[in-house]
Amino acid sequence: MQGSRRAALIQVIALTLLALLLGACAGGGTAVATPIGATGIPVGAEFAPFYAAAGGARVFGYPITEAFQPATDEPLTQYFQTMRLDYRPEQPAGQQVTVYPLGEWAFAGVLKPEPAPVAENGRSRLFPETGYTVQDEFLTFYEDHADVQLFGPPISPQLDEGGLRVQYFRNGRLEWRPELPVVQRVQVSLLGQAHFDTVMVFRYRQIYAARPVSSAGLTEVNVAAAVKSSVLYAGDEQVLYVTVQTADGRAVPDLLVAVTITYAEQSQIVELGRTDADGRIQTKLDLTAIPPGNQVQLLVTAYAINGDPIGAAMLGFRTWW
Repeated sequence: MQGSRRAALIQVIALTLLALLLGACAGGGTAVATPIGATGIPVGAEFAPFYAAAGGARVFGYPITEAFQPATDEPLTQYFQTMRLDYRPEQPAGQQVTVYPLGEWAFAGVLKPEPAPVAENGRSRLFPETGYTVQDEFLTFYEDHADVQLFGPPISPQLDEGGLRVQYFRNGRLEWRPELPVVQRVQVSLLGQAHFDTVMVFRYRQIYAARPVSSAGLTEVNVAAAVKSSVLYAGDEQVLYVTVQTADGRAVPDLLVAVTITYAEQSQIVELGRTDADGRIQTKLDLTAIPPGNQVQLLVTAYAINGDPIGAAMLGFRTWW
């Protein structure tokens, strides 16, 4: 394996460990502050002008589905990390793209809203149709990003949800993140991802899961890995099974996969080959050099066409006598 790929793999290991540490510290279950990374899914042509005009990735995050029609009597739809957009070609120009009311959907699940204290002397704007006001930094962000057309009116006051200051709007939720740089302190909650995972994921996969996606241009994939035996006894063979998919669950064929095998402070890198049409690869691991009684760690990494690592999974097993 080339030196550049080895250096990239070391970076993946470091980033993976950092992600595990951050996950352990996060607790609370609140949405992350910024999109994790590019998904390799394009913004649909029908939605691209609205997406760009309303703030792009800063507001919507990245696409997590292609544009699709959930049913014959439903509009063309595309999910983003924070929102869902629908397209109705029969509507007049300028009204064809609408924002799905994910804020109402999410707020319906809030059992005991806890109002957050707010300053009385800040800038504010009252919305008579709901009786709620939007204030200060939330109001600035709201007015800078398509206003009522994008978010709809507020449907709650500012609330305290486990120490996180939020406000619900018809189509989304805003969060106050004081730990971030000033220009990033107002964030849009990841309600698009939540609604897709809860309501739409199985229907979408029925439509698209059978269609493999081209590996060209992908910058992030999900890697799932498993071994035949969690405890490997003398004479047994160990088989590694790997599946590579996009964020929306589609198979990624023809993607190079390698595994780093670590035991007793020693490591070796083995190229497994490329994924098949179902995004899968399996191989028998040669473990003859590993003495019994060792805990073996596997870091499985998928590489883009240009050699950059774009996904990884960690797992382990123990060798026995």
